[in-house]
Amino acid sequence: MTVRTGGVLQPSIWASVVSTDALVLRDWLLALGFIEELMIPGERRGSVHHCQLDWPDGGRVLLSSTDERQTPCRPGTSSLHVVTSDPDAVLERALSIGAVVVHPIVDQTDYPSRDFTVEDPDGNHWTFATFAG
Repeated sequence: MTVRTGGVLQPSIWASVVSTDALVLRDWLLALGFIEELMIPGERRGSVHHCQLDWPDGGRVLLSSTDERQTPCRPGTSSLHVVTSDPDAVLERALSIGAVVVHPIVDQTDYPSRDFTVEDPDGNHWTFATFAG
């Protein structure tokens, strides 16, 4: 199979994730290597109104507590693809915090990628891959 891409990276779409315990999810993502860019606490103690987490290789995730905004989104229903130049290092960090591995690390044969998938504390799936499209 031949995989065709446009060859243009698209860093301007940001995923938005809601969480029943956004501070726990924020800490989980920070442990994987995300960097906190902005944090606006919620009205309720321990809640997050808006948090921006940047990935060192590019991209951003927006995070908020479920009770902070009206949204049809529900915790545990997202599947996110994060491009990384070193998935092995991210997997090592994920294992060190006890992340549940959904798909073990593998070198894909259909397309040029080394990747794995883990589940966050809310049940969302995060795939970390060298494949950038």
